Amino acid sequence: MPEFYKLDNEIKHYAWGSAEMIPALLGIGNAEKKPFAELWMGVHPGAPSTTRIGGKSVPLSEITTLPFLFKFLAAGSPLSIQAHPNLAQAREGFETENRAGIPLTDPARNYRDPNHKPEIVCALSPFTAMAGFREPGETAQLLSKINGTEALASSLQDGYRAFLSALFGLDTPGRKALNDSVLAAAGRIPGEAEKKDTSPISLCGELARVYPCDPGIISPLYLNVLELKPFESVFLPAGVLHAYINGFAMECMANSDNVLRGGLTPKHIDLPELFSILNFAPFKPDILNPIRLSSPGSYHYKAPCDEFALYLIQNPVSSVDPALPGGQELEKREMGIFAVYNGSVEITLSSGGASQKKIVLKKGESAFISQRDKGERILFNGDFTLLAALAPS
Repeated sequence: MPEFYKLDNEIKHYAWGSAEMIPALLGIGNAEKKPFAELWMGVHPGAPSTTRIGGKSVPLSEITTLPFLFKFLAAGSPLSIQAHPNLAQAREGFETENRAGIPLTDPARNYRDPNHKPEIVCALSPFTAMAGFREPGETAQLLSKINGTEALASSLQDGYRAFLSALFGLDTPGRKALNDSVLAAAGRIPGEAEKKDTSPISLCGELARVYPCDPGIISPLYLNVLELKPFESVFLPAGVLHAYINGFAMECMANSDNVLRGGLTPKHIDLPELFSILNFAPFKPDILNPIRLSSPGSYHYKAPCDEFALYLIQNPVSSVDPALPGGQELEKREMGIFAVYNGSVEITLSSGGASQKKIVLKKGESAFISQRDKGERILFNGDFTLLAALAPS
């Protein structure tokens, strides 16, 4: 019989986080306007979830192992341009840095674990992201709108590795000139308030305002800009350069925190290592809609990843499919984490038609439920929207 464990989760207060989104989710104040960037759910040592057993706080890692990490993500300002290694690259990088004696807590460390990090991001609000290299001709056309980028456009003829080498090789005067040209093209004044415009040139202007003179300010010209509606998602495999611009989302990924950055951040940047794991081929990720399951209000996000499966469960179901009635059942028996985005849900374990146990979760709360036996059913009642990350058997 499965067990229900209500979770206490850690929050990451990265500088790009929103001061409103996660506090609103949790129903807590934030008078200091502290940035709340991510709420982690899982067993990753960087911020492991805990649960209470017999009045004591117990790490979830003492109860189970999980191959995934589940997060609420709240981007109040743009995240760093980044990519993640594949499994072989992560293992090699982790072992190399261990042999070099670099502490896991060192800010200059690239690999904090030996795992890869394929991930899916599911929008909970309108969500703007950049991911994958544009077709070179499209990038060249966009560059032509920025004065003084002729040399960069020329380097693009030799591929994106040469282009990024030239871009990040700009000296201080070159970076200042690029910044000025971007602001001029976007019609921006340094220090001017943000404009709500996600066209590539306007996004460049916003990035120049937030990260002045960073080479990454023209990333919207060479990365695809994606606009996700609530409950749309994008899957990002290893080696794909990407960045999130703004919005509230759920992320599910393999259990890793390996991030190689390439700009738009004060954190450690190791360009040679980033280049060693990047896929420089043009690639535009598909925007994925959830697939309806047989149980009303239940949906699956199909992602080519062995570590997790992501599900959306709703009642009422009007936000995705108004034609369906209420009443949900999770068809899968695998263990996983259930996180409530809206409302309140009563989760009940039923066996042989009789209710065996239940747990009630409110907005912002989450629980780990261990694997069910055959014939045991998980039922959901209430007015709610939740997302579930399950570990495939």
